[in-house]
Amino acid sequence: MRRLLDSPVPPRCVARKSPDDIVHDALEKILLGESQPGRGRKLKAKHRESMDAFVQSVRAIINSNLSNTIRSFEARCPHVSLGDTDTEAGTAKMPEPLNFAGQMERHDLQRELFSRLELVVQKEPALAPVIRHWQENFHVADRIAGPEFDINLVYRVRQHAQRICRDLAREIGTSEVTGMEMLL
Repeated sequence: MRRLLDSPVPPRCVARKSPDDIVHDALEKILLGESQPGRGRKLKAKHRESMDAFVQSVRAIINSNLSNTIRSFEARCPHVSLGDTDTEAGTAKMPEPLNFAGQMERHDLQRELFSRLELVVQKEPALAPVIRHWQENFHVADRIAGPEFDINLVYRVRQHAQRICRDLAREIGTSEVTGMEMLL
């Protein structure tokens, strides 16, 4: 366990295993080595001569298991220093903090936009497939619809969305809103 605590790798790589579990795994490998040498560790005769030799071999197996666990963890999750990615090679930028208030505003705006577009669908039912597609892909797509939809229908939905955004902006009372903010 000292090997694990001294390593720079976070202890979460063996977080599910207690020290007793780690010792149990080593002893299990020794027992498997007797009947199935390919799956376990077969002890040499000199490691069976005394209790001290046996304990030393168990420690060696535990150290080997921990080293393998740490190496595999380091290989899966390489360490990258924080820095400016444009000027310093091999660094990563600090992730932006989550903006829950902004996400809630966007969610509210999305809900209101699509509820008003549903009113448009009642008057122009041909726009329904385009609006449904946009609603389903709103957070992942960078446009209203792809080439699978008629360009005129997409244009009509865009016009309605711009009008709705302008109406919402007037209701809120902000200035110089063009209605394009949502679509950009």
